[in-house]
Amino acid sequence: MYIVIAGGGISGTTLANMLAHRKDDVVIIEKDRERCEQLYAETGMVTINGSATDIGTLKEAGIEKAQVAIGALYQDSNNLTFALLAHSFQVPRIMVKMRNPTYQEAFELAGVTTICNMNDLFQNKIMMELENPNIRIITHLEGPETQLIMIRYPENVDPEGVSIQELSSRGVFAKNCVFAGIMQDKSDKIIMPRGHDKVFPNDKIFLVVDQALIPEISAYLDAMAGKK
Repeated sequence: MYIVIAGGGISGTTLANMLAHRKDDVVIIEKDRERCEQLYAETGMVTINGSATDIGTLKEAGIEKAQVAIGALYQDSNNLTFALLAHSFQVPRIMVKMRNPTYQEAFELAGVTTICNMNDLFQNKIMMELENPNIRIITHLEGPETQLIMIRYPENVDPEGVSIQELSSRGVFAKNCVFAGIMQDKSDKIIMPRGHDKVFPNDKIFLVVDQALIPEISAYLDAMAGKK
């Protein structure tokens, strides 16, 4: 895909690197010349020095052929202007990060297809992990109700390992819960689990679950570990 990213800050650059690893064609627009030169030197990605709210700069970045436009600028007002211009060029998918929720309706009217509400993400993640300390929220999937989470299998349970097939039939794991990955305790590689694959103590397990199930999973893990 051809993707134009407005903003060469931390979020824009991190995202650009991830997309480049996917072999997408990525162009970053950044108004700070030194930052542009730094990004090109460090990543080799195409960078355009200019304002992402300027039509000439957008054309130079190839907005007319972009399949995705991503607003990663600091100010919501700038992301809104970028989105409006991208929409005028008929970019099919426009995504922005939003700090102030009062911009929600404006972004929708501007043709934005995906809005990342930074405040909601921050608050939900903090509260969820405070209330369920043995669960790490990785990301929301389709809608806020479905989430990708990571748990650590208790260290004092199943020392010989337990198969995914057996584990998926136990307690809360037998409910609306999908095993998406396993990261073994002594490895940094994630495997996509099949029924015969085993989970061992301290392994990290990635699950796709309904948000309402998270407190129950947390309580079940505590019970497995012998905690009150």
